[in-house]
Amino acid sequence: MLPELAAVAATAGWAATTGYAAHLHRQLHTDELTGLGNRRALYRLARRAARRPRLVGLLLADLDGFKAINDTYGHPFGNRILAMVGTRLAEISRPGETAIHLHGDEFALWLGRLTGPTDVEQRARDVTTALATPLWIDGHRITTSASVGLALGPACAPLAELLRAADTHLYAVKAARHAALPTLPTTPGRIRDQRPPAGAA
Repeated sequence: MLPELAAVAATAGWAATTGYAAHLHRQLHTDELTGLGNRRALYRLARRAARRPRLVGLLLADLDGFKAINDTYGHPFGNRILAMVGTRLAEISRPGETAIHLHGDEFALWLGRLTGPTDVEQRARDVTTALATPLWIDGHRITTSASVGLALGPACAPLAELLRAADTHLYAVKAARHAALPTLPTTPGRIRDQRPPAGAA
């Protein structure tokens, strides 16, 4: 009887330890405000993707005029908007994609299953459309919009390079809007495959 009790206790202890580890992992990789993955989760996705040769994409979405919303309605109201934006991104995410809340009013969408540049460009349009749909909070109709930057490259490319390329494209989009240009840049930032050729030392 005692050995059986010891086995049960050991199993319970293992389950408790495993459950706590899973809980801790979720806390470390989840943004508390939106429930999306955080920056740490994005880096984890990139590390896992780098194990196999594939094409990946990254979208950076920056909410336009969010400071004015905070100034008008207050930060608690603004936080509710961020949470709703996070929900929208999660709802439009497809298999192989993960919505991320980086910080403040900046979000990301990791695209882990791409066939070419047109995929990432289409997803950027989808995100732009989703975030342009008005939000209703406490009877207030809040119209939001977002500038979206794109990056495309091999999974083995450092995530920092993808972030930099997407950020550069994001600022080009913002600059085009501020200049009232009739068209916006749509070509994503490209990251070259920097792996050495086969047989190289």
